[in-house]
Amino acid sequence: MIEIKPTPVIRLLVVIALAVLCLSSVWFQIESKGTYVEGIDREPTLWANYSIDGEVEVMELEISNATPLMLYWFERDNINNNTNDSNSNNTVDSDDSNEPNSSEESFLNLSRARIIVKLTVLLCCVLELLCIIRPKKIIRGATICFWFAGLFALVILVPTSLVTGFGGADTQPGDGFDTGEESDASQFAHSKFTSDLDFTFGAIVWSFESEGFDLGLVDEQHRDSVRQSPPEQGEPGAESFIRFAGDVSIVTSEGVWFWLSIPLFWLLITILDGIIIRIIESYKDDGENTQELQ
Repeated sequence: MIEIKPTPVIRLLVVIALAVLCLSSVWFQIESKGTYVEGIDREPTLWANYSIDGEVEVMELEISNATPLMLYWFERDNINNNTNDSNSNNTVDSDDSNEPNSSEESFLNLSRARIIVKLTVLLCCVLELLCIIRPKKIIRGATICFWFAGLFALVILVPTSLVTGFGGADTQPGDGFDTGEESDASQFAHSKFTSDLDFTFGAIVWSFESEGFDLGLVDEQHRDSVRQSPPEQGEPGAESFIRFAGDVSIVTSEGVWFWLSIPLFWLLITILDGIIIRIIESYKDDGENTQELQ
């Protein structure tokens, strides 16, 4: 007959509770801010708040001083459309021929990352149950390993899948939101892009700044000259200079912290269990000594 001690049962119940809280809570909060610091009146600012949990993503967008930004988007020309009209038939043919490749998804996406997190969490709970039925060191070691696997999936795989998802084939560069070299070269001339990555406790902050001459704001007869050399103040095209700066912060939320609290609870319950055992043994020794004296 299997003897079940109360301490492993309590440990199992707490681990299951923390695992459920982890899967049902928000994992990451992504806050981004981007400002047109030069080139557009009143410095329009784009704000985005993005939260992700085990099931859905929620995004909130806001634009401060939106009117100048809307006018900018309305007034600029899309250079791609103007320069590629003569090759539109060839473009369509090439797109059709490459359609199977463009529709392929990367192996690591957010959906798969979620599945990996849920599997590791479930296996960790199952192994915790096995620790009650068969309390062996190898099972306890496997439980700890799967906890680390769940932590890796949460803090590495999920953010990585977000990055690969944002940078996938559906991204349309050169639409006026950026001025960096990663945008289509036909949209901006003499573009520069700088960025910096900063790690803090519980957060990753990526700051960036891009600048360039938006050819969509330059008259067609002056575009070649702007491409050849940056225009000086007062020359045609000088007013098309755009500078965009901002930052993106990825902050761990309560779902990750619930998972991180599991080993702390393991350590706490182990210490308390040792203290309780010592107290019980001490009472037994005192009782035996009392009986011997009587």
